[in-house]
Amino acid sequence: MTEADCLAFCYERGFFWEENGVRLYDVLDRVSCWCCKNKNRKELKAIYQFLPQYWERLKELQSQIPMPMKPYSRQGVPYGNVFDLERVFEREIQNERSAASSKVKRRVHEQSR
Repeated sequence: MTEADCLAFCYERGFFWEENGVRLYDVLDRVSCWCCKNKNRKELKAIYQFLPQYWERLKELQSQIPMPMKPYSRQGVPYGNVFDLERVFEREIQNERSAASSKVKRRVHEQSR
């Protein structure tokens, strides 16, 4: 069985791994320890967006330790600490919203012709 098959099997039997109404496998690659340094950037952003209670806990932990949560990506690019990541994620989310808004405006404009 593939990983997707196993997840479908669990869903069919009522196991959804939800946290505050968020299905964890919808936003995370793997459901594991929320504070694991091996969380990838995509998962950290999903925690920031969809699981704010865990993001707040990550910030509490980060404030107590000098080492950044994710010092480097696999490509050697520095991520920074949780506070740095939060600023980056917020900019990305604002840019994504602006881009989505622009697409909708273009579509409405094109339909009105």
